[in-house]
Amino acid sequence: MSDPAVPPVGSECSIKKLFNHSTPGLKPRWSDFQDPVLEERRVKELGQAHFVIHRFSSHVTEGGAVAWSTHSIEVKSQHLRGVLDGIFHDYPKWSPDESPYTFSPPFTPLVHRWENFLKAYDQEKDQRVKMEMLLLREEIEPLLVVNFSALQEAKSSGTIAFDNLWLLLAPGDMFLLVVDGQQCIAKLLNARLIEADDYDYDSSHGGREENPYWQLTLGQTDWNGSYCGLKRSEVVIQEFEESKSISTLPACPLRFVPCELEKDLRQRIVSRGRKFESLRGFHVKDCDGGKVITIKDPYEREKEKVEPVRGRVIVDAFAFYHCQDDMPPTLLRGGNVTDDESESGDTEATSVVGDKAGNLTRHEDLSPLTDEQCLLAVPRVRGFDLETKKWCQFNIDDIRDPEWDNRPFDNLVLSDDKRELLVAFTAYNKSRESVFDDFVKRKGKGIVILLYGPPGVGKTLTAEAVAEKSKVPLYVMSAGELGRDPAELQDALRRALTCCQLWNAMLLLDEADVFMENRSSSNLQLNELVSIFLRQLEYYQGLLFLTTNRVSSIDPAFKSRLDLIMPYKELDWTARRKVWTNFISGLPQGAADLSEDDYDELAKKDMNGRDIKNVIKTGLILAGRDVPLTMRQLEIMLKLREEVAILDS
Repeated sequence: MSDPAVPPVGSECSIKKLFNHSTPGLKPRWSDFQDPVLEERRVKELGQAHFVIHRFSSHVTEGGAVAWSTHSIEVKSQHLRGVLDGIFHDYPKWSPDESPYTFSPPFTPLVHRWENFLKAYDQEKDQRVKMEMLLLREEIEPLLVVNFSALQEAKSSGTIAFDNLWLLLAPGDMFLLVVDGQQCIAKLLNARLIEADDYDYDSSHGGREENPYWQLTLGQTDWNGSYCGLKRSEVVIQEFEESKSISTLPACPLRFVPCELEKDLRQRIVSRGRKFESLRGFHVKDCDGGKVITIKDPYEREKEKVEPVRGRVIVDAFAFYHCQDDMPPTLLRGGNVTDDESESGDTEATSVVGDKAGNLTRHEDLSPLTDEQCLLAVPRVRGFDLETKKWCQFNIDDIRDPEWDNRPFDNLVLSDDKRELLVAFTAYNKSRESVFDDFVKRKGKGIVILLYGPPGVGKTLTAEAVAEKSKVPLYVMSAGELGRDPAELQDALRRALTCCQLWNAMLLLDEADVFMENRSSSNLQLNELVSIFLRQLEYYQGLLFLTTNRVSSIDPAFKSRLDLIMPYKELDWTARRKVWTNFISGLPQGAADLSEDDYDELAKKDMNGRDIKNVIKTGLILAGRDVPLTMRQLEIMLKLREEVAILDS
């Protein structure tokens, strides 16, 4: 089609008005329109019929010549837009709408997804679409050659310059990082270059930053007590000079890990992820390794601290949040999540129902996880250390199934009748199928057992042994830990009872005299403590052990709530001999060399169980690592104990 004929100069009998839209002082730019918006619209309409518009801008070279370089490439074709939507659907800030799909230098999204574009081209069946893709490729590929060369150099050398780091930061790629010495894998959700002009103050460094850095937003599979989803975390890569080994970056692209190592790495981390999957919900476990607790520095900023842990623990993210009155985090759900998506996901599973006893109702989505979700699983789980009574996170690799031990129960110095009573009461509590109820629903269903007697006769050991035999956790608290402030007592007791309810645990309140003491008009604070304790027990449905050294001063209202009172007396010769033999037989084979006559002699000493345990402990220290414990070391420790007793008398 030929261009329309241009009329001869001055041949039209009319006046033409033109308007200058350039900045004063610059070369005029004349337009038919007085309104700049109308002129801009006219220019934009140029080339609308073409499936791709390649816009150029002029610039002056160092030699003074005018040169043209790519300003942008706009994709207008609906066919191509559909292909690009499939390639970039999970790419940050990709929002399909009616406006042109515009790419500008350095064409970061295209560099990151070029392999996807080539794969889509190979798989395209529609010849018209394939032709458009080929023309787009021929137009764009020469503009990407420099970037592809830099990327290939990075793969060959294993190093990268900071200016080229963006080439590696493709959203959706997997990255290897190390958390507390543990390798884990995360998905890159977004990457942002922070330069000096982007901020005034960096609080994490305590002052103004001068050097640019990359801020990576990563996603890992986590469990918030109700459902699994992606948890966000940030990793910073500070500016570096010259080239740096890619493997030493705080987050290393998984595709840069050697193939022979990547396969083994994936298998190990997916295996740990399957263990993570199995630890959702509530579990009683043993843990030997490290735990991570959260502390606050003098400026009230939260920091993580690693402490050793060895013993029985609870794995329970639901209790971790709700028993600390914390809001569980909202995790990103769905297979394709970018950094721009809302965090408001489906939170129906986080609903909590409470009653007068402070009981919580779980709502858990335990759907099986995919291999990718397991690959991205965090290396730690949340829970509670029963020994230190701290909420913390445990390394998954340090967790194992509990080794329940019946020996403490078998070794209890108790009559057969008392053993039978304890077994019956704990079996009743464990089944939770009571035919008895109070007049008020869910009230009066708990079991309260009082163990009273002098120190060191086995009261605390009884509760520990019963819990081990019943294969349930034991939550131990002392009166000192609960405190004497009414508000603090109520809160601490409520949390403990709620946890025991959630975990079907037994609660041992050691030295509980102050909470059971007779109320009187002369001590109002004591009255309030006893009243609070009684109210909290009314709706408790678990098993509670109380220990005390005196029973005569117990408040009548409290005594009426005791289901079983079990007295303990001072150890006689037979009981002491059994305690000695029980402790010694629990030592590793060959650690002690004592005869039956030695046990007879030791049993003559007027000692309680705690004293016997301490003498054996110090005797082992005296014997040393390679020498068995004999009567000689025990006699030295017993003589020293007698000398101390004389000085105290």
